[in-house]
Amino acid sequence: MKTELINIEKLQETIINQAQENSSQEKRIQTQQIEINYLKEKIDYLIRQQFTSKSEKLNPNQPSLFEDTKETIEVIEDEEIEITFKRKKGGRTSPPKELPRVRVEHDIGDEEKVCSCGDTMHRVKEIISEQYDIVPAKFQVIENVRFVYGCRCGEKPVTTALAPFILPKTQVTASFLATIAVQKFEDALPLYRQAKIFKNRFGVPFSDTTLSNWMIKASEKLKPFKQRLKERLLENEYIQADETTLQVVNAHKSKATKKSYIWLGVGMDKYKVVYMHYANNRSAVVASELFKGFNGYLQTDGYAGYNATVQTNDMTHLACWAHARRKFADIVKSGVSDLESKRYAQEAIILIQKLYKIEREIKDDPPDKKLLIRKEKSQAIINTIREWINTKFYKAQELAGAIAKAFVYLNNQFAKLEVYLTDGRLNIDNNGAENHIRPMVLGRKNWLFATSVKGAEAIATWYTIIETAKANGLEPYHYLKYLMTEFPYYQRDGRDIEALLPWNVSDDGVVRIS
Repeated sequence: MKTELINIEKLQETIINQAQENSSQEKRIQTQQIEINYLKEKIDYLIRQQFTSKSEKLNPNQPSLFEDTKETIEVIEDEEIEITFKRKKGGRTSPPKELPRVRVEHDIGDEEKVCSCGDTMHRVKEIISEQYDIVPAKFQVIENVRFVYGCRCGEKPVTTALAPFILPKTQVTASFLATIAVQKFEDALPLYRQAKIFKNRFGVPFSDTTLSNWMIKASEKLKPFKQRLKERLLENEYIQADETTLQVVNAHKSKATKKSYIWLGVGMDKYKVVYMHYANNRSAVVASELFKGFNGYLQTDGYAGYNATVQTNDMTHLACWAHARRKFADIVKSGVSDLESKRYAQEAIILIQKLYKIEREIKDDPPDKKLLIRKEKSQAIINTIREWINTKFYKAQELAGAIAKAFVYLNNQFAKLEVYLTDGRLNIDNNGAENHIRPMVLGRKNWLFATSVKGAEAIATWYTIIETAKANGLEPYHYLKYLMTEFPYYQRDGRDIEALLPWNVSDDGVVRIS
């Protein structure tokens, strides 16, 4: 009898242990499945980033990359959100008035000007039609001729001095340097391709190493100018910041592929400065040093590296609604996210679109009027979004994956996302900074990396000057040519370079862009 009881107890214990083990395995399987689903979402996102348009226009019925499914998410229409498109009118546009004109007359012979009645016909009017023409680039050699004057009395001869040049001991003018810089940093044409064009098309045998050395040396000469731009940046009361990766081969001794960074600060009110800074890491220390002395509004994405900077310098930190929206837009475009996650994501997008609709309507209004309208209209939508987060948050965490992370991001950033309502000068998003860092990102796809730290610092300098010129309505080539022509004179004569800053430049010799 005792033996049977012992066996029954052992059996019960075995059953309990087995049940506990099964429960534990089910939990592990569930956890692993959540992780698998999240990894699928990440892979789907990375593939779309690599091979499809990065536009945030949504196509919620995009097929899955992993499975064949006929399920689709119903697109919710919101009657309050209307987006209108203006159709472009056809027809030719007149050539810009500032372009030089070359008059070519098409006349008839003298004998044809005699009428059948015998009288000579007189000219009644002119009919002018215009065609675009282009004069191809050409190389020419500047011969700088100096004279030596001497006297038979034996006094030391006098030699006429050369004009100051940005790179006095090289065979390159300010115009040539401006051309190289704009073709690489504005047109994304790598130096080796420029060297190939110069050799094959013009017979000038420059190597890409020579061009690179010129770019580095000229950027080092312009460091005082870049420093002045940084000083003016920090005098703003509102700055947008961002950063992007840059591979610098010799920046890290341990690994050539380790990431370095270009940090960006954009002045949004007093001075339109676009300042770029190279660093071999993404540490918060870099941000603190970059914005040291600034104590206004700093707008960034959700990167936590800016938090210490804001606290140390007593700044007001505001976040970016475009980044918050993007995380939900990626879910709607995903081919693997579940339908419930997509519905939540679409609800978020519709609410955020209402904020952007208001911003489009008040885009050209003065700051004080913007502030009033935001208090009147945007604040109510912000309150609705806050209630929506509170209602959906825990369910989103149960769904896990990308939707859970999107909710966490939106919730954690929410206080900073509200700040733009407090001042009419502020923007709803960080797109101003992103628009100025985009040329570097596009250029990086062509020239790929910098070989040295000096090269990376040169990249930051050239983009700083070019993007600042564009922000102030100046055409980059003409401004760079003007700057590198005048800068050596200012240094030689000890003049204040403030007059060379883009917003102080007159129209003489510098082309403005619309």
